[in-house]
Amino acid sequence: ELTYWSMWNNTEPQAKIIQEAIDEYTEETGIKVKVEWKGRDLGTVLQAALEAGENIDFFDWDYQKIADEYSDKVLSLEDMAKEVGYDDYAASVFPKAVREWAGELVCIPYQPYTSGIFYNKAMFKEAGIEKEPQTWAEFLDVCEKLKGIGVAPLAQDDAYVDYVFGYHLARYIGQDGVKELVKNGNWAENEYIAKAAQDIIDLKEKGYLSQYAPGAYPEGENEVGYEEAAMVVNASWVPSEITNNTQCNIEWGMFNYPSVDGGKDANTIANVGAQGYAINKNSKNAQETFDLIMKITSGEVDQKMALETGGIPSDNRNEEWPELLSGVKDAFNALTGVYDWNAGLNENPDIKEAIKASCLKLFEGQYTAQQFVDSLENAN
Repeated sequence: ELTYWSMWNNTEPQAKIIQEAIDEYTEETGIKVKVEWKGRDLGTVLQAALEAGENIDFFDWDYQKIADEYSDKVLSLEDMAKEVGYDDYAASVFPKAVREWAGELVCIPYQPYTSGIFYNKAMFKEAGIEKEPQTWAEFLDVCEKLKGIGVAPLAQDDAYVDYVFGYHLARYIGQDGVKELVKNGNWAENEYIAKAAQDIIDLKEKGYLSQYAPGAYPEGENEVGYEEAAMVVNASWVPSEITNNTQCNIEWGMFNYPSVDGGKDANTIANVGAQGYAINKNSKNAQETFDLIMKITSGEVDQKMALETGGIPSDNRNEEWPELLSGVKDAFNALTGVYDWNAGLNENPDIKEAIKASCLKLFEGQYTAQQFVDSLENAN
C-alpha cells in the first residue's frame, strides 16, 4: 500500500481525475493507495510530518517549494526518470528549473501555468496588427494601433501592479538583479529602475493604459471581457477567469512579455509555475510510487487533466490544449527560462508591501520616475 498526501481537496476536479488514475493503477497492479486529501493546509503540516518520520510515500506541492524547501527530504528521481525517457517528453522548462534550484530532479512537475500578455485576436485584426510584438518598441506600436480603433490597449488591476513592474524590471536587469536590489537596496544607484518606471509612466501618459487603470481587481481584467480593452498582463488562468466573470466569447491570443532595448533578458523567459510530485526519501516503495506518478503526469491522464481543468499539458506529446489556451501554445513552447512570481520583487518579505504600494502609485500616475526610485530607497 502506498500513502499519498495531496494538496487537493477531494471535491476539486484535479482530485477527481487523480483518484480515477489511482483506481486504474490499483486495478492494473493490485497496489492499494491510501490518499490523505489535505488541501492547501498541507503546507502547514508537511514539513513536520516528514521530519517525524510519518508514513508518507509521496506528496504534491508547489514545484519550486519542493525544490527549495524539501530537497533534503525527498528522493532524487534522476535514474528512474532516465529509465522512462522522461526528459524526451516533459515540458522542458520545468525540469530544467527544478534542477537549477535543487541540483537534481527532485520532483515531477505537472499542471503547469505560464504567463505573458493575453489579447483579443479580433481587436488585433481590426487594428491591422499582423504580428505579435517581441520587443518593447513593437509593443508600443501595437498599443498605438489599438488606441486608433478606440479601445484601451492595456487593462491593469491593482492586484498585479508589482507583477507587471517586476516583469518589466527583470527584462532590464534579470531576475537575479532584481533580487539583489530587493535584498540590499541601492535602488538609486541602478539607472534601470528609473528607466523601467519611466516606461510605465509613458504608457499612462500616452493613453495606452486604460483610463480606469489600475482598477480594483478584477475590474481591470474584466474590461478585456467586456471588449473595452484589448490586452492584459497575467497568467494562463486569466482567459478562463475573464470568461467566467463576463460570459465573453473571445478568441484569445497570447505573446511573451516583450524584451526591452539594452535589457539583460530575452522574451523567452517567463513567470511559469506548476505543482510537483515528490517521493519521500524514506519510502520503501519508490519505484511503485514513481510508476504511479508517471501515470498521473503523462499520457491520457495528463491530457484529461489539462482539458478538464483548463490547464496546460505537462506531457508535450499531448497536443490537444483547452480551447481558451490554444493561443498560448507557441509562446509557451518558445520558453527557455523561468521567473518567480513578481520576478524577484518578493525576495525580501519585509519590504514586499512597501514595493507594491510604490508600484500602485506609479501606475496611478502619482510618481515621477525619480519619486518612484526614492520611495523604493526609503522602503529598504
